[in-house]
Amino acid sequence: MGLIYDDPRLAALTLMRIAAEESEGPNELSVRMRAVLNDMAQRNGPEYLAELAIALARAGFVALEELAKVTGNSTAELLARVELEALEDLDDDG
Repeated sequence: MGLIYDDPRLAALTLMRIAAEESEGPNELSVRMRAVLNDMAQRNGPEYLAELAIALARAGFVALEELAKVTGNSTAELLARVELEALEDLDDDG
């Protein structure tokens, strides 16, 4: 039996859990996340990371869709807001 994160969907949840822990305060969880990603790629091959990215994108969309339902916004509107914020962050970093 492989590790729980050998399945891309479970791996996506593992990474989201690490991200949630990281959001609670500054620490070294980014290092932990990189270690988990490196292990996944080593165990399953680099193409596995593409499957993981797809699983994360789908999970993110489902979460965004649920938020849209709860807030009465459209999914497209919420996605546009998130994209705009990311673009503004790029400007702030530059």
